[in-house]
Amino acid sequence: MGSLPRYQEFAPRADLAAHVRCIWLFEGGQEAEDQRIAPDGCAELIVHVGQPYLERAPDGGAHRQAPVVFAGQLTSPLHLRADGPAGVIGVRFHPAGAYGYLGEAAGRYTDRRTPLDIGLDLAGLDEAARLAAVQDHVFARIAANPAPRDLAVEAAVDRLRTGQPVEASRDLQRRFARIVGVPPRMLAAILRFRGVFDALSEPGVASWTEAAHAAGYFDHPQLARDFRRFVGCTPTQFLKQQAGLASSLARG
Repeated sequence: MGSLPRYQEFAPRADLAAHVRCIWLFEGGQEAEDQRIAPDGCAELIVHVGQPYLERAPDGGAHRQAPVVFAGQLTSPLHLRADGPAGVIGVRFHPAGAYGYLGEAAGRYTDRRTPLDIGLDLAGLDEAARLAAVQDHVFARIAANPAPRDLAVEAAVDRLRTGQPVEASRDLQRRFARIVGVPPRMLAAILRFRGVFDALSEPGVASWTEAAHAAGYFDHPQLARDFRRFVGCTPTQFLKQQAGLASSLARG
């Protein structure tokens, strides 16, 4: 039997904290089945330092991801599978944070994994040096694309993250979708769904139903509908899948 997958998160450097939620590492082995990656409300920069994942297409075929991809917001499950030793460095942006890195509308990247040629050579570097190099790249790109932050959009995101409603004008909704990559209503649904996994890690929460109520769902059937929408399976099926990237990200 192979070793268990390793997942670890790190706080970003202070000069990235306004844009980046965390830096994460994942190491794992070959997988016998697809990993179902659920939306979490954040776009990410993905740097493969192992064998890049196979990404499942809607028609059932698969293609190998590029060594570096920008993964935009997800609104439906993404199916990935490792067919060799996997190693990933991820930069998870705040919901409104990737806009400064992209320098253009984040909505263009929604539900897409866009290959990037950023000239980042991590070969021969140890883990600390790799983390530093990736963060240096993100900082340099943000500095080169000084898109102004939209404090009203960021405030709307903060309200949604705390479960508060957002009454957005048409102009704010347009700016929100451009900067975040999805409309406010979609982000609210994704954050509520993500809140279920957060609730499961809290003491005293012993079932999916309790976690669903804690996250703001009315009942278990409502949660089951969102599981089909965002994961493509039932909660029980999700728990039964092979430990790997999907379960690590869900706990992260």
